[in-house]
Amino acid sequence: METIPEYSYTEIEFEEDNAALFKCFDVFVHVPINTKIEAFGQIYIEALAAGIPGIFTLSGVAAEFIQDKKNALVVNFNSSDEIYNAINELIHNNELRNRIIENGRKDIAQLFSLSLMIEKLEKIYTV
Repeated sequence: METIPEYSYTEIEFEEDNAALFKCFDVFVHVPINTKIEAFGQIYIEALAAGIPGIFTLSGVAAEFIQDKKNALVVNFNSSDEIYNAINELIHNNELRNRIIENGRKDIAQLFSLSLMIEKLEKIYTV
């Protein structure tokens, strides 16, 4: 970031309203640096549910359901070249971007719906 002019980006320390913020994005990049750095990663789910095509590393919950070129693009850890190439691919390949958006929303609805989460919690706490 030190090499990028300050007028070229906005650094947000913490955003309370992710739904509003997502409306500003063409692509969502969330690339933790290893498999253990992200415990659950609700942000993956929020971005895909909002219809933002994602670029992720397989960390946290992403490792459980993200599939390269199906519901997101997957890059290797610490690879700025792969991140750059993935951003370009999503910006220029409408077919891929649309497929990822559609599949991402479907997967989130199927795997992380509110009713499913409540059902799982009830199973945990029902004796």
